Amino acid sequence: MKKLIYTALLLLAATSCNKWFEVEPKGGGTSGSKVFDNEASFRDYMNSIYAGLRTDDLYGSNLTLGGVEFLSQTFRPYAGAEGWTKMDFSDPTAREIAAKAYTKLYAAIYQCNDILELFAAKGDVLFVAGSREMMVAEAEALRAFLHFELLRLYSPAYAVDNTVSNILWIDGTKSAGVQMTTAQLTDKVISELAAAATQLSRYDPIVTGVSYDDTTLIGTEPASRVWKLNYYACRAAEARALMSKNSPESYGEAYKLLDKIITEGGYGFVRTVSGTDYSFSAEYIFALPSSDKGFCALSEELFDPAKKGVTLSAQLDVNDLNADDRRRNWFDSDNTMRTKFAPTSKLDKWNTVPGIPVIKIGEVYLMAAEAAAKSNQLATGILRFNDFAEARNSESLKLPETATAAQLETAVDLQYRYEFMGEGVRFHYCKRLNQTVTAYDGSQIAEVGKKSLPIVK
Repeated sequence: MKKLIYTALLLLAATSCNKWFEVEPKGGGTSGSKVFDNEASFRDYMNSIYAGLRTDDLYGSNLTLGGVEFLSQTFRPYAGAEGWTKMDFSDPTAREIAAKAYTKLYAAIYQCNDILELFAAKGDVLFVAGSREMMVAEAEALRAFLHFELLRLYSPAYAVDNTVSNILWIDGTKSAGVQMTTAQLTDKVISELAAAATQLSRYDPIVTGVSYDDTTLIGTEPASRVWKLNYYACRAAEARALMSKNSPESYGEAYKLLDKIITEGGYGFVRTVSGTDYSFSAEYIFALPSSDKGFCALSEELFDPAKKGVTLSAQLDVNDLNADDRRRNWFDSDNTMRTKFAPTSKLDKWNTVPGIPVIKIGEVYLMAAEAAAKSNQLATGILRFNDFAEARNSESLKLPETATAAQLETAVDLQYRYEFMGEGVRFHYCKRLNQTVTAYDGSQIAEVGKKSLPIVK
């Protein structure tokens, strides 16, 4: 069934479980004093895992708007962030960000393993038919997704060196982990995501259209599945991993998955800002609900001239966008991106804040254009890019049918600058392709694919 388009945002329960890794990831701890004897207790635990991902040390700031986004050279850094922005990962700011993200990503993996072990141990707990299977598959998918996030941050790009062994695969609470090369871990992630997606295709309400509970438990209605690693998000994550392998075969497999999301997912683009929020939440495939003031407060802290006063770098010119391109609404007269996640967003009437986007339909289209072209389907790639340009009210960006692969790549690259502003996506794109990036001050950062955050001892 087509994905239901929604307008209101939901907030996940902000419960937490205190399980953390030290620098060397290792298991330990229990699920606390809570007795897991009913379905609601498992739902609460799942919600707490996602709540942990929205903290400032992860997607609530450092892995998105407040940290990794600066690596895209989107902004002129505030005082003290220059080294980080120039990808000097020996810089104290970089080491602090790296240490916290590493610890908390592995902590979330531990929680995924913990709840999976609880599912296995508590086979006598009654669930609504299909609900247990959905949550097990979701936890397995999230575990793979988080391992790939570690790989993207803490290892060189696959195309640069796939033989390094920086990241452990951990699939148990008492497991010491398995040291894998980038090639091995990428294949493991792909296989885990594919298996989880097969299960989710049978049980996920975003596919079936059937809710498990329509009144009390978040994440079980089709429209609220955006806040969980749902079936379509799982497929998009699998496509990301496949494309990192940088081969015609892997690009071809990725395109099949992306085409499925486009043709079956029912996702649409915002064509007008009237009645919507400026972060375009209707385009989210997977997002995290911002905590309390969340991204609004972070946006104000960064862009308010009286505070850090961050402005756009010279690498971005708003005039690159069509006059009617809805993304122009993200910018204000002070040359900042202040309005995208601002508290003046249309979402005010629901008394909530914009979510934290992790995967959006725009990325699916741009990945599909690239993947098609790099798997000997250039005409299809041009078609997908032109569909994207039209959906963004920027038909002047459309390419002719006679465009070359290089012209398509240039067009896609330009859109990565604008489509994901504040989301921390473009850095991973540049790293995957081992690009040389022009920094905010005009200097060159060569071979971005070799850059990786330090695992701080």
